[in-house]
Amino acid sequence: MSFVRGGGGMMLLPDMAECAMTAFIMAVVVMGACMFMRRRMPWGPAVVQVLLLLLLVPGMAGVLWLPHWGGAAGNVALWPVLQGVFVCPLVTVLPLRALMRVPASVSRTAWGLGAGPWMRARLLWLPLLGPSLVLSACAGLGMGVLAAMVDMGATLGT
Repeated sequence: MSFVRGGGGMMLLPDMAECAMTAFIMAVVVMGACMFMRRRMPWGPAVVQVLLLLLLVPGMAGVLWLPHWGGAAGNVALWPVLQGVFVCPLVTVLPLRALMRVPASVSRTAWGLGAGPWMRARLLWLPLLGPSLVLSACAGLGMGVLAAMVDMGATLGT
C-alpha cells in the first residue's frame, strides 16, 4: 500500500488518488468509445450500459474485499489501481446514461450551425453532462476514500 506514515499518522490521499484517477481514466475511455460507437452502432452504448450495470455490484464488492483476499500480502502497490478498475462501473454509469438521453442530431445540428469542437464541448456537452459528471466524481471520490480506509484497516490488522 502506498500511504505515507508521517509524524501525525497515516495519510489516505495517495491510495484514494490512485483509485479515483484509475476509475476516472477508465470512465473517460469508456465514454469516448461510446461516443464514437454511437454513430456506427446506435445500440452500442446501451449494451455497454447493461454490462456496466451487471458489473456494478461485483465491482463494489471487489473494492471492499480485495485487501482481505490478499491475506498477509497486505501492501501490494497495485491494489489502488485494481480498486479503481472495480470502481469504474460506478463512475461511468451516470454520465453514460446522460449521454444516451441526448439525441445524436443535437451535435450534428450544432456543427451545421458553425460550432467548432471546442464550442460544442463547452456550450453543448458540458451543460448536458455536467450534473451527472459531478455526481459521478463525488461517487468515485467517496469510493476511493472508502477503498483507502479498507486498505488501511486490512494492513493495521496484520
